[in-house]
Amino acid sequence: MPVAAVPEYLGRDFSEASPGLRFGLYLPLWTERADQERQVRALAGKRSREAGELKEILDSKGMDAAIEHARARRGRLPALWEKNDHGARDAWRTVARLTPDDVARGHALQERQSAMIELLESAGQAAVFHARSVAPFTTGLGNEHPLENGFAFLWPYGLPYLPGSGVKGVLRQAARELAGISTAAQWELESDWTAEAIDALFGSEDSAAPARGALQFWDVIPGIRGDSLMLEVMTAHQSHYYQKGESPHESGRPNPINYLTVPPGSAFAFHVVCNLSFLRGRAPELAENGRWKALLEQAFAHAFDWLGFGAKTAVGYGAMAVDERAVEAAEQRRREREEEARVAAMTEEERQIDELRSLFERECAAGRLAPNGLIAEKRLRLLKAARGWTDPGARRAAGALLREIARELPWSKKRVREARAIMAELLGGCE
Repeated sequence: MPVAAVPEYLGRDFSEASPGLRFGLYLPLWTERADQERQVRALAGKRSREAGELKEILDSKGMDAAIEHARARRGRLPALWEKNDHGARDAWRTVARLTPDDVARGHALQERQSAMIELLESAGQAAVFHARSVAPFTTGLGNEHPLENGFAFLWPYGLPYLPGSGVKGVLRQAARELAGISTAAQWELESDWTAEAIDALFGSEDSAAPARGALQFWDVIPGIRGDSLMLEVMTAHQSHYYQKGESPHESGRPNPINYLTVPPGSAFAFHVVCNLSFLRGRAPELAENGRWKALLEQAFAHAFDWLGFGAKTAVGYGAMAVDERAVEAAEQRRREREEEARVAAMTEEERQIDELRSLFERECAAGRLAPNGLIAEKRLRLLKAARGWTDPGARRAAGALLREIARELPWSKKRVREARAIMAELLGGCE
């Protein structure tokens, strides 16, 4: 079978290598001696006059002469270390497969990006836009490769990715179209984009006065749906005319060309960082109240609907849609982070009061207030603990909460007198 062009000591099993390595360095595409011998025997075993001649040479003169004859007469036998067409067909299946390690590596990279963006996002310096592909996504087709079309992998991880520079280019074009300054089309849409906002956020393209923009776009690591990349085919029907200069006719041989894509339904998280100090100096109105984020939302919505990301967008590839589930999950994580930060800033006394108040509100909403329930146990614990507190404000807050709960869930006859006395003590004699 065809082999990779690597030293023998590396072996031949590269099934655990990353997709990028299997597509590049470890691609099993090149002809070795065993492939030539196998193909010669297969040709000699056929029932034809040429096969008979080849078999006679093989039996009388040996394999070297048979290989030389097959290459001279048929032209279909590849030379040593030439590209093997049969191997090329099998190589696609090898490249497209994703191992569990590949999937885990992709998830780890996505989680790392999420962790890094959280601090910037909480400070108002970043935004994340979640999308899901509704068509195949591909990029890097122009990269040179023995299989005709290349593909963009992120090194050293060897995973598919969308470069941040590509994201910036698409969004800049979306902003130009929304601002009405693109020559591609005139869009009758409500938008706040202006030429000044584009220069401030994306940078100036004026060669006489070039300037950087306030935005930085991170590389996007797709959350690939399933356990494999997807193989697509485009067929060139007139290659004899376009590439060889022959006269156009309808008897040409179609040339199917395979290429890799990320399957539809894959998740894309676009991370954008804004240099607010730079933006305040360049366009202070865009830095106020997160206006730059609102502009980006418009640009992303337009790009999702009309432009797409990656290669072959003119024929529908790279189309995206907002991932509502991911947006809701991100919002839930944001609320949880804010809650954790709020609780972490509390004193121990404030934390106990807050915990009982949250429980009380939940039990009231669910209609689960009961004399022997969880809320009764928790308030008794707070009643005893608050009596020993020294902070007057915390004592009053605890007393007020216990009095509020008592209106909905009266104390038992056994504890009512003691409880009222302690609450009056906590409230400074105002119970």
